[in-house]
Amino acid sequence: MLGLIVITADTGAGLAPVALLENLLGAPLLARGIAGALPTSEAVTGVLVVPADLVERVKAEVVERFGLDEIDRVVAGGPDRKAAIAAGLAALPADVDVVLVQEGARVLTPVKLADAVVAAARTADAAIPGVAFKDVVGADEGGSLVALDVRPNLRALQGPAAYKVATLKAALEAEGADEIEAVAKSGASVALVDGDDDNRLLRGSADLSRALEVFSRRAAEYAFVYPSDLLPDDPLQKALDPSEAR
Repeated sequence: MLGLIVITADTGAGLAPVALLENLLGAPLLARGIAGALPTSEAVTGVLVVPADLVERVKAEVVERFGLDEIDRVVAGGPDRKAAIAAGLAALPADVDVVLVQEGARVLTPVKLADAVVAAARTADAAIPGVAFKDVVGADEGGSLVALDVRPNLRALQGPAAYKVATLKAALEAEGADEIEAVAKSGASVALVDGDDDNRLLRGSADLSRALEVFSRRAAEYAFVYPSDLLPDDPLQKALDPSEAR
């Protein structure tokens, strides 16, 4: 079974959790972050991890109002990235064998990127999207610049990532390192999937302005997110409702 953990945390996961309740063109940022991580080719059981004081509010304002039925549980997590992922992993059913991990602050994930990441993770220990690193990179040796001819091989890593559950558990137990870094350092196999240049983590107000511009330009490439209470009535459901006048 495929699992999904969407994390928010005070450190290591982008914008502060409460900031993710702000809207981007009619839907909370968090709703867009969740929707972008949902695969289109298979069912998923999802856990959303938020601070304890936001659990009920997020359930009502994000999960229920925006019809994100793939999120089966909203749970309280710790203040940092690792603690949030661990809380989400503990809340997933025991029969989950592969799990997607997505930051709620990653709101510009194109549809079907999650599918590609999951497919790659099923043939490796983990998988993550990445894009070519375009900036010039150098090393500082005692105040002198040393050129590094590594730019063609560098990748800026994105999300969602996908892991075999045993691989993720081992990574969370490693000291210090980010979970994907811990997996790579352990010698486990990590498949790289082509990412998207606009699929960046929101960290501040400048990122929000940029997200608005990108979404306005590329809206058709992102998951449809709309409040269920503003959707038109289903004509079939209305016809079958015995309380409706005939």
